[in-house]
Amino acid sequence: MAETDQTVTIMSGPLRTERLSDGSRRLLCDLVVNVRGKEIVVPANFIVDSRSLPRLSQLMIDCSRVDLAGVIHDRLYETGQFTRCETDTIWRLVARSGSSRANWLQAWWGWFLIRLGARFAWDRERKKNRLS
Repeated sequence: MAETDQTVTIMSGPLRTERLSDGSRRLLCDLVVNVRGKEIVVPANFIVDSRSLPRLSQLMIDCSRVDLAGVIHDRLYETGQFTRCETDTIWRLVARSGSSRANWLQAWWGWFLIRLGARFAWDRERKKNRLS
């Protein structure tokens, strides 16, 4: 079965953020998404650095089309709610959903780059959470 936005339901309305002086963004309201029957909540005031994808990927991926996926990915890397593999797959599924979704190639290319390079971020978050 092809991946479509039937796999992902945005339950809280559109993504709303404000840009902070350091370039990161703060969510203005809760973001609630259902991915394959699993509810994911990103709370209001969550700070997003949007660094899931390396800068080089911007040559092939329109970042505005994967913005929502990046917010959810940042939150799931922080919480460890799912495994790293599941979280990266959720990025791809969300990237392919919604009205401004990425095309098939952008979603898979982004997923591939995340799988290659995000291990360090995942490990950093796991270590930080163990120390807290």
